[in-house]
Amino acid sequence: MTDLTETSTARARNAADAPEISEAHVGFLGRYQWLPVLVLLIAPFAGQIPALILGISSDPIWSTSSAVIGVRHGLLGGMPFDDPNTGWTTQALGNLAAYDWLHGIIPWWNPYSGIGLPLAGEIQPAAFFLPFVLLLFFHHGIFWLERAMQIIAGLSTYALLRRLKFTRLSALSGALLYAFSGTFAWTPGEVLLNVMAFLPTLLLGIENARDRRCRRQSVLLIAAGIGFSILGGFPEEAYIDGLFALLWAGFRLFEADDRIEYVGNILCGGVIGLLIAAPQLVAFFDFLTQSDVVGLHQYGLLSLSIRGMSVILLPYVFGPLTASYGRQLIVAINGGVGGFLGATLLGFSCLGVFLCRDRRLRILLLVWLILCAGKTFGIPPIMPLMNIIPFMQDVEFFRYAAPSWEIAAIILACCVLEQEIFPRVILLRATFITLFLLAIAVYLVWPWTAFWHWNSVHRAQMVKWLIFALSIGLSGLVLGVISVAALRDEKRRWALSIILVINTICLYMLPQLSGLKPGQIDKTGIRYLRTNLGLSRFYTLGPIAPNYSAYFRISSINHNYLPLPLNWSSYVIKHLLPSVAELSGTIFWAPFPPLQIPVAANDIVLFKKSYLYLGVRYIVTDPSTNLIPTISFPSEPVNGIPLRLYAGQSVTVTEAAPRSIVRFPVIDRIGVEQGNYDNTADGILAISLCTRNGCSKTAANLNRSGDNSAFEMTLNKAIHLVPGEQFTVTVTHVSGNNPEAIWLWPTHDHGVVLSTNAGQDVTGKTIQLVFGNSSDARDFQQVYADRLMNIWRLKGADPFYTTSGSACTLQNARRDSVIATCSAHASLVRRELFMPGWRATINGMSVPVSVHHEIVQSVELRPGRNIVRFRFAPPYIVYAWIGFFLGVFALIWQGLGPTIIAIRRPHR
Repeated sequence: MTDLTETSTARARNAADAPEISEAHVGFLGRYQWLPVLVLLIAPFAGQIPALILGISSDPIWSTSSAVIGVRHGLLGGMPFDDPNTGWTTQALGNLAAYDWLHGIIPWWNPYSGIGLPLAGEIQPAAFFLPFVLLLFFHHGIFWLERAMQIIAGLSTYALLRRLKFTRLSALSGALLYAFSGTFAWTPGEVLLNVMAFLPTLLLGIENARDRRCRRQSVLLIAAGIGFSILGGFPEEAYIDGLFALLWAGFRLFEADDRIEYVGNILCGGVIGLLIAAPQLVAFFDFLTQSDVVGLHQYGLLSLSIRGMSVILLPYVFGPLTASYGRQLIVAINGGVGGFLGATLLGFSCLGVFLCRDRRLRILLLVWLILCAGKTFGIPPIMPLMNIIPFMQDVEFFRYAAPSWEIAAIILACCVLEQEIFPRVILLRATFITLFLLAIAVYLVWPWTAFWHWNSVHRAQMVKWLIFALSIGLSGLVLGVISVAALRDEKRRWALSIILVINTICLYMLPQLSGLKPGQIDKTGIRYLRTNLGLSRFYTLGPIAPNYSAYFRISSINHNYLPLPLNWSSYVIKHLLPSVAELSGTIFWAPFPPLQIPVAANDIVLFKKSYLYLGVRYIVTDPSTNLIPTISFPSEPVNGIPLRLYAGQSVTVTEAAPRSIVRFPVIDRIGVEQGNYDNTADGILAISLCTRNGCSKTAANLNRSGDNSAFEMTLNKAIHLVPGEQFTVTVTHVSGNNPEAIWLWPTHDHGVVLSTNAGQDVTGKTIQLVFGNSSDARDFQQVYADRLMNIWRLKGADPFYTTSGSACTLQNARRDSVIATCSAHASLVRRELFMPGWRATINGMSVPVSVHHEIVQSVELRPGRNIVRFRFAPPYIVYAWIGFFLGVFALIWQGLGPTIIAIRRPHR
């Protein structure tokens, strides 16, 4: 057998045409054919061993709900997943969808976010992703759902690779690589995992469609692949996967036994898949028509910085997930990369390009990888040409294409595991390409280049992570080369498989080290709201993050939604929090940048009538926020960096009072924007304010502060301050065992002088201060307080139901029904979002639902007793259900049709 010593050009040229490895050579897996399936069932759970041993959790409730206390960091900083919507959307809203199904309710509507919003129509909760969405009802539901998706991804990839005539060992290795791929590791949105799990199923169906013997099976697989990809909850990824599958189908057309039948099988499966998903699609498209999301963002015109290539090829080269070291570029890269390959998989894939025996498959995978790279990094002419494809300009391709290019690279890598001959010239070519790409990746992140301008501390961090990323990648490559040189036949194949799989699983496990040590949910505060809200709503400036109101079944007007009804987003911008316009209205939650808690608190007073009209009875804040109108300056800081203060350390700023101080000629409250490192800072923080007329001081325990927010306190005496007057503020961490952070922000005001008590002058930076006057808090009454939250009652909130026009008595008021007894004709106002699809009946008779004040619902009441009921379902949903049942019938016929015919046929 010829190995590294093979130098013949002719042998190199013909290596891809070498005979396939016989299953008899596979040995162990050939004798135990059930073992790969067992491994793929167990491996996703075994992959969680680090978290289990260390007692840390990746459950998003501990990091994104803002409803927990006592949470502690794991071994690493950063986050265990790449997108907080894993919590805000999948966990919170998915849990509500599961709850509705288990209580016999079709999850069309979410009454707990905004003033009611569509649930299934938002699509990302995957409300119709049955039965899998039901897992989200249970404790640690995200964990169980992700494990289920890993199992499906692994089994379907194994079946696909076996269909492509890979040996069991290669197929098992490829299945494990996909189940532990970069997207599963980083979770840039849990619903992406729902969709990517069914991409191999779709490709397997296309492969089977070429074979007349597998016609019915191919239709079933394609229908399942398309249907579940849509129901999985992320249309952007489903769209990209669909394009990849379309390209795959086009390449395979020329190899089909019967091309017309091949195309017919694919079309039939596609139509059935769309019919199965029809209720979800109708709900989604109905929601889209009520929003302006289509064509609004133009994500398709964006691309990832070329430096993101380094993260794809050298995962964690910038440190743990979400670590930024104060650089917005790193934030953009980490948030824009949806997965990774790693240096080892890269090397195997490059070698597979030369060794893949299936020429059309090799060309297909290589073409897709080139298209993905061009679109991801905005390389012309690929970028403008791909944007011609319909809807491509509305897709954030660089973030959500990762599963498709990951599986393409994995299939190429599996070709290496099939190989018996490794010609030297091919090894040299693949090695050169791999090292060339890695050299570019290293150059782009080289810590000493002028581009980064790292300080000595951050440069040391970058060097450490660069060494780590290179070590874990190159070690796999070196071991692979040694295996090729030193081993032969089955031992070599096993060695290469183990190296590749272990390297991938190690990269998969690393984010678990950024998990958190669980604390406790603040059940007492949540119970207070649940007990006292009734049909009213609350508004949070921090605790209980948006959509987690749905998780806890308490109604909040906050939301994190996309798409979003235009009438609600416009109302929020005009009448509740105008600065939400900077986020296109999609996130209505003051702690989310660039929104600011002091601005939101001021707007409650400014737009109090609107909050009362919507029935907002309670305001929830963190302990450091007081519902007193304030001003903050700088008003909208960006690119902040933390200044760590240990006990005994302080920072002092001297500057001139801004013009806006005229609103508060007398100041008795002061605050500073700070961070307490996830509520770990302790001790006393003191603030002094000095002017030419004297000084005033205050101090408070840091256990009252909220992380990354203004920590406000009451001064021991009021201070008069006029615009332009010089003042000095000193912030001191008086005592404590753990550090506190004061945020420093860029400033172009040369009159600002910032220094520390260590004698260090910090030029070009300032701190964000908050000034206020407590006499303006008369509209709020504090009714609850604990370590996490303060709850304030807003006086005068309107009830959920009100009437006008004549005297009416309201009884048995529930969210979807009420009994109104009226002396004459009257109007009933229901403070739930008006949308097409709402229906109402009075005493069993349908009545029209009208819009009231541009936003809520109204129906006309008759004299006497009115039993009023409300129900929501998307318009045209009847036709969607007809399509759904037709799809179910077609699936049953495809699966059982021949059996039914055989049973009914007379015996001869």
